Amino acid sequence: MSERSTQNAYPISHTAHADAARRAIVHLARRLTTDESLLGRIGVVVQEMARNLVIHASGGELLYYQDDSRLELLAVDRGPGMADVARCLADSYSSKGTMGAGLGAISRLSDRFDIYSQPERGTVVLAQFHLQPSTGPLISAGVSLPYPGEELCGDAWAVSGNRLLVCDGLGHGYAANEASRKARDLFREHDPNLALETLLERMHRVLMSTRGGAVALAEVLPQQSQVRFCGIGNIAGVLHDGRSRSMVSGNGTVGYRIGRIQSFSYPWSPTTVLLMASDGISTRFDLASYPGLVGRHPAVIAAVLHRDFRRHNDDATMVVMKYA
Repeated sequence: MSERSTQNAYPISHTAHADAARRAIVHLARRLTTDESLLGRIGVVVQEMARNLVIHASGGELLYYQDDSRLELLAVDRGPGMADVARCLADSYSSKGTMGAGLGAISRLSDRFDIYSQPERGTVVLAQFHLQPSTGPLISAGVSLPYPGEELCGDAWAVSGNRLLVCDGLGHGYAANEASRKARDLFREHDPNLALETLLERMHRVLMSTRGGAVALAEVLPQQSQVRFCGIGNIAGVLHDGRSRSMVSGNGTVGYRIGRIQSFSYPWSPTTVLLMASDGISTRFDLASYPGLVGRHPAVIAAVLHRDFRRHNDDATMVVMKYA
């Protein structure tokens, strides 16, 4: 995530909310691009996504994320879902007597489109717009939302090459956000050759001026067929490759009191999915209970699990990394 990264959630329960969401999202997107064609596409996609949420799911949420490389929209609902996604993507098909062009239009207007739906459990739709070409074989995405009623999120996440950070500042609100932001800033500026243990030790020193937090770092090493994990506090690290395996994090609070900092190595393969979550996400999440989800884009995986396992008494973050 860059200094200009933004993630907002827009509740959608009426078609009138679509206009407000479109204006807000296009306004945010203008901070990163002056391409009127792109801004026009984003506006149409917001309208279609919001309209689908109201008509087909009786409401849901639009999640918007942007950084220097991409603009990303996720429509998340707990509606009736789709038994046949391919049929619903056809322009001529409609289950509600409409023109049936919504999902097809979203797919055509976005640079990257993905969808996951289960009957009676809901749907997640992804529309992504690229500002810069992607580099490297790994792709990642996350959903990070604040404690209900707070404007600032006390969690933070970031990606640097094949490394991933999740930080959960103690509590919520401004002070938690300050701790997580300092951890993220140091992560973004660190030497990529620095050992994870050394980086976490430096974060401990930097966060001493804050209330502190839980921090976890992961590094995927494809050539060694390994992923290394180094954490302090209750950030969940999970690897899924047919079955889920939890990674070990040490006790303590970064910035306050920690024990010995250790990293642990785990097997990594081209089919492995790395998931990291703050404790605003219940640790009961399991990809095995979602047929086909492991093959979807990381943003869709993160949104589905965030929707279904979020605790509403804390900031909540779910981040996913996998091969493209």
